[in-house]
Amino acid sequence: MKNSLFYNHISRTDLNNDLLEEIENYAINNPSAQLYLVSSILGEGKNEYEYEDNVVVVLSPKHKIMFINLGNDLESFEEYCDDFILDLNSTSNRYKYQDHLGRPRKWRHDLTIEIDSYDNNFSYLLAQNILPIELQRKNELLISLITGSINDIEKVGVDTPDNLLDKVKNSIMLFDGEQTRFIYKSLDQKRVSIQGLSGTGKTELLMHKLKELYSSEKETKIFFTCHNNVLADHLKQRVPKFFDFMKVDKQIQWNSQLWVERAWGSKRDKDGLYAYICDFYGLTFHPWSRNTTYEMIFTKALEEINQLESYEYAFDYILIDEKQDFPDVFFTLCEKIAKKKVYVAGDIFQDIFENNIKQEVENVDYVLNKCYRTAPNILMFAHAIGMGLFEKSKLNWLEDSEWKASGYQINRDGENVTLSRESVRRFEDIEEKQLMNMNIVQHHGQDQVIGLIKEIVAKNPTVKPDDIAIIMIDTDSYIYNYLDVLQFKVRSELGWEVNKSYETKKKAPNELFLSNINNVKGLEFPFVICITSFIRSSYTYRNSLYTMLTRSFLQSYLLVNNLENLDCQINGLNNINKFNCIVSTEPNPEEKAAIRRKIVKIKDEKNISFYDFMKKIFKELEIQQRYRKKFIQAMPEDYKVDFDEENIKEFIEANRKYYCK
Repeated sequence: MKNSLFYNHISRTDLNNDLLEEIENYAINNPSAQLYLVSSILGEGKNEYEYEDNVVVVLSPKHKIMFINLGNDLESFEEYCDDFILDLNSTSNRYKYQDHLGRPRKWRHDLTIEIDSYDNNFSYLLAQNILPIELQRKNELLISLITGSINDIEKVGVDTPDNLLDKVKNSIMLFDGEQTRFIYKSLDQKRVSIQGLSGTGKTELLMHKLKELYSSEKETKIFFTCHNNVLADHLKQRVPKFFDFMKVDKQIQWNSQLWVERAWGSKRDKDGLYAYICDFYGLTFHPWSRNTTYEMIFTKALEEINQLESYEYAFDYILIDEKQDFPDVFFTLCEKIAKKKVYVAGDIFQDIFENNIKQEVENVDYVLNKCYRTAPNILMFAHAIGMGLFEKSKLNWLEDSEWKASGYQINRDGENVTLSRESVRRFEDIEEKQLMNMNIVQHHGQDQVIGLIKEIVAKNPTVKPDDIAIIMIDTDSYIYNYLDVLQFKVRSELGWEVNKSYETKKKAPNELFLSNINNVKGLEFPFVICITSFIRSSYTYRNSLYTMLTRSFLQSYLLVNNLENLDCQINGLNNINKFNCIVSTEPNPEEKAAIRRKIVKIKDEKNISFYDFMKKIFKELEIQQRYRKKFIQAMPEDYKVDFDEENIKEFIEANRKYYCK
């Protein structure tokens, strides 16, 4: 079993081979142990140490930083340790950690140890160097400096926060092994892809990769893109702040060396990747319309470029977030126009009805399955209610390899299955009872929402308006009147400003976030209140419900108008909160096959228009043209969204005698 928390940055030699092998075996047998092996500070350029081939530096949270000497020159070893600490202090000063940690004379003795003679017992070595609780946070800050996982020291601080919200918001984030490999390991291929669950840090890793590429090369052209306008705007605002925080000395040359824009764009403004390359290569630009797709425009663009007599690269690098929003031809096009590398990040579970997770994972370079944004209980419930795992008729069921790729451990007892997730560092020091943070509540209107906000404020005195998101799951037009009334009540009773993201298309500081399901991608909040009239069976609806619930990293509320027929969901949530796992029954082979067929059918049918889809059904059932509009108007919205042929046919047959008159 691979330990995704383990990272080795040391080249294997005859001298260190036995020790590296011992530590790697320990990591395999202890998959929850976070370990890094280095010989210099990562991400700060290459510091050359004459003696570094003779030393292994072991980093592990809650343990002293261990310098292990494998050579026989004690004086050179001591000089190496002195130089390493000197460089670490310089890095600490660069990122203003020193103001909080102090100079090395204050922490070197307590937080590091030099081991001149190793006795081939790594487990014992770890046990002997556990730090007391009061020193562990300082140790993690030093590890973050060494591994390049820089935290905002002014925000996280050295002292452990005394309230739940700040404990989670200000937890010290450390790259895990897979994340560190993506940033520092170089692969000999044009396209490098990373896949992971929502909240596994994909966008953050792209930001670090962008920083590395932009700052290390003097003349470079980089385009950072995604599909969603809100996310593109959010990224463009983040880049200058991130570069400033990471102490990037090179000034940003917007639209000459660095572009951060959506994938499509407009011909007039040339503000998107497609618009830019159409202008750059003199291609035919196809504006957005209901009949124009990414598949079409990128295919035509690639065909036109391939026909050019003279050709040059448009960019050196292209970085792509939210891979799942694009067709394969888009990545082929990007490889064509990028001179050096294309970095792609995608969500293997953005669509919980994805039917090729296994294939996606097998063909990806890095897989992230540890979710650092959302508390495990929220994530498990969101997956379960999204896929219908508590219901008799499941909407989806994954293969064992797909469950594992998604971060789950599987245990079986007959047809009963439990699915559990490992805790992650962000939440590991919080008491379990505090993590019972997913709630199903009967919805009684805007006054109840105001009451929940007041309750959140009372329990979390440091909460800010933009820490809370109110998300309407339904797509019916009533939601906008509902949010208008809620806005008035928020202003009058709480004195807060409100950000309607479906109008502003962005997240605003110190304003309560109100949204439909279309303007939340890539965002996160400590608290999310999701509101819906009832739990629908539509695949599209369930996927939206899953996505919106996981926007929270601390507490999610699901407000439903009517709790009737939700006993299975409530009982399932109780099991998650009590046993920290999903308890479900596994479908038999026939049921699994039926689930797969239905998912494939729904996806295939969405490649045609709803008009053509219904025309085929009406023709099959011999419904005359003059009666068809009545059926479509009366049909449940869920059937239309999912192209639900079985239920649509049943609906038509049940109502034939009423509408065909």
